[in-house]
Amino acid sequence: MGKIAKEKIKTWFITGASSGVGYKLAEELLARGYNVIAVSRRVPDICHENVLCLSVDVTKPETIKEAIQKGIDRFGRIDVLSNNAGISTSIIAEEETLEHMKEVMETNFFGTFNTINALLPHFRENNNGTIINNSSMHGLSLRSYGAAYCASKYAIEGFTGVCWHETRSFCRVMVFELGVFSETDIAKNAVVEQSKLEAYKDIKPFYKHFYYSFKNDLNIAVKYIIDQVEKEKLPRRLILGKDAYIKVKSEIASLKRDLYASKRRALKCAKFDREFPKKALKKIVRVVFKREINI
Repeated sequence: MGKIAKEKIKTWFITGASSGVGYKLAEELLARGYNVIAVSRRVPDICHENVLCLSVDVTKPETIKEAIQKGIDRFGRIDVLSNNAGISTSIIAEEETLEHMKEVMETNFFGTFNTINALLPHFRENNNGTIINNSSMHGLSLRSYGAAYCASKYAIEGFTGVCWHETRSFCRVMVFELGVFSETDIAKNAVVEQSKLEAYKDIKPFYKHFYYSFKNDLNIAVKYIIDQVEKEKLPRRLILGKDAYIKVKSEIASLKRDLYASKRRALKCAKFDREFPKKALKKIVRVVFKREINI
């Protein structure tokens, strides 16, 4: 697969850049000669001639727009948006509060929505753009104690997929799902509350028992992300981490079982319409299928 022209991905706007994935991405990009607009609530501590560090609260659209304008003033335009701002949480669904659910969704999902919504007009006008959203293996594979966190990540997966469909004429879109990487701060800053209810005692985090006999390396993952963006074509998803691969694979197997078990009833829900020509139906199916697999 060929490489994309570097000027098409020259300047990156990175959220959550004060630590973890965002910080590592900024460091690696600067080492490769890219421009970086590094933003987070706490001004990122990154020193380089090609970086602009700003304080931005992704839950406040006005601060995002101000940062975007400052980035354009400094570098001419923005080519890549990398969303990494997020918080983790581990609370049983029954013990969640509406206020806390809203807080997690506000940062994880609406923060991602706000930056994309602010930058899409810029990408469309330039007929060039790339969006890279940081989801999680739990955006595809659920865990217990994850009502707010998993819901926010599933929302990111859905919104990213919609953007992939809608913006294909001028923007590339990819979401990446990380496993557990100890170098990130998301686990350190997570809100964790053990259930006080007897019914939830000793439940497994994941529906299949899983041992961590390994350690994922964030430096390697970050290089893979940038390597992928430097290619002409992006996958819709990039799954990184041994645990992420195992858990997502298990989730896909479960989905396949349910799909096959539902096949007979799903097809019986449809009644043949004699007024709808068979040839027209076959043509529609071919066109839609071709469009979906042409990625």
